[in-house]
Amino acid sequence: MRETLLLKTTVLLKEHGFAVESFAHSNACFDIVAKRPDMTLVLKVFNNIDALREEHAAELRKIAAVFNATVLIIGEKSKAFSLKKGILYERLGLTALNLQSLGELLKEHFPSVKYFKGKSIVELDAGKLREKRKELGLTLQQLASKIDSTVESVHRYEKGASTSLNTAEKLEDVLNANLVKKINLFEEQKLEREKEKQLFEESFEDSSLEKVHDLGVKVAVFKHAPFKAVAHPSDSLVIGKATARQRIAKKAEELAKAKEAFKGKPIIISREFNYRHVGEIPIVAEEELDSLSKFKDLMKLIKEREI
Repeated sequence: MRETLLLKTTVLLKEHGFAVESFAHSNACFDIVAKRPDMTLVLKVFNNIDALREEHAAELRKIAAVFNATVLIIGEKSKAFSLKKGILYERLGLTALNLQSLGELLKEHFPSVKYFKGKSIVELDAGKLREKRKELGLTLQQLASKIDSTVESVHRYEKGASTSLNTAEKLEDVLNANLVKKINLFEEQKLEREKEKQLFEESFEDSSLEKVHDLGVKVAVFKHAPFKAVAHPSDSLVIGKATARQRIAKKAEELAKAKEAFKGKPIIISREFNYRHVGEIPIVAEEELDSLSKFKDLMKLIKEREI
């Protein structure tokens, strides 16, 4: 079932002009990275969206901010119900939706309903609500009575508070106006990314990453991604770690895909492998980092080993 959903998601993304890289078999916090010139999408695919783990959700939020990406959870159901077309669901601070909703989103047919804590919630056009109420000569009390609500609630709606879909439909019926706002998820997530804190570490459990940091760049560390860290100078350096010979080939394969997905420059830092590169991925020995004094020295070393 999940394999089918992964395949359908990939096909849908390609139909909308995305280049797609799959990480579904990497045991990572995301399954798919889809990229086109105007957008990067990072997706995790489940049959049941309640399978999302807190540590993966936290890392996905961090990846969204580091790579300026939109993160989406694609699924078919939760423990309690099937996901409906045109509704956005919240899971651990991330947006979940079904495949049909993703298709509409990619066509910029934005949804208007969020399902949160058992309620269908919408945002209202507060200015239009106030304008239509006054146009019809209704007081706050009169409008509140017509929708079986309170003056305080209607006042909050006119100040921009969200409300239930049921209440919004009553308001639209009484005022004969379209009041529910569409949710531009891409812009909404952009604002959320700007609020994300603690993207980059100042102290490190891994001494080699600390050495990279000390060369003068910011370093974000990951535990559930196909890479160990991302260094942020003007361009991203995507760092893998491998200490055993048999792991290097697998790590190089994952980093080659990450290079295409995130447009970063990949390297592997290794302790027990003396080759200069594996495939197209440069290898840097941990002890070599000790001889470098500036980040540009590392970049020069990497360039020498690129093929």
